[in-house]
Amino acid sequence: MRFAFRTLWLIGLVLFCVPLHLLWRLFHIQSPWPQRFLGWCARAVGMRATIVGTPAKGVVLYAANHQSWKDILLIGGITGASFVSKESVRNWPAAGHLATMVGTIYISNSDRRDAAKQAQHIRDALADGKSVAFFPEGRLNEGQMIRFRPALFGAVVPPEGDVVVQPIAIDYGENSEALIWRRGSHAARHAKAVMNRPGLQNVTIHMLEPIVPHADSHRRDIAALCEAAIADALGQEVEDTPA
Repeated sequence: MRFAFRTLWLIGLVLFCVPLHLLWRLFHIQSPWPQRFLGWCARAVGMRATIVGTPAKGVVLYAANHQSWKDILLIGGITGASFVSKESVRNWPAAGHLATMVGTIYISNSDRRDAAKQAQHIRDALADGKSVAFFPEGRLNEGQMIRFRPALFGAVVPPEGDVVVQPIAIDYGENSEALIWRRGSHAARHAKAVMNRPGLQNVTIHMLEPIVPHADSHRRDIAALCEAAIADALGQEVEDTPA
């Protein structure tokens, strides 16, 4: 019963927000609906965000640890940023269409030699005044942080304009074992289990001190600073297991 109610809630949000978003775009008005939609979806699936710290102002590259599909709902609802996603998401039924509509930046995960081109896609979005969020671990970390890949931090090196990088630490708290999405587990079964949980699950979102790139900054240094800040906020050691 709870799962059915939450599913109907999500469908209602799609039917309500998507036409309004398209209407705003028709008149070339900046649409607030993607951010509202993601924030409301987080609530609909049973998540309640407690924000610690302050989202940076202006155009921001957000870097966060990655534990679940719910990370996108929570961060998107707080920041309104576009997300970086692997190319295959574009072809997902329904979800892929919604992701494309709200400005997702698709990159290939298969060829690291193309890192400069991938970073340029993000740089272009930032130059257009759009904040961007991504997960530099490169995959779900199953509740234990893994090393950040530095490649996409090249989007802010050398710096252009007043873009800053803000680390975000996502903490699912005492219920993390039930809420994180483990690699290889069935997505639909996990979603159903999460949405069947009673009440709202509190998730702490740490908006950490922004990092200002400088002319002599290196992408590896920025990645290391973000990684260390998030690990410290979560009280975790970073695993050396390759992403």
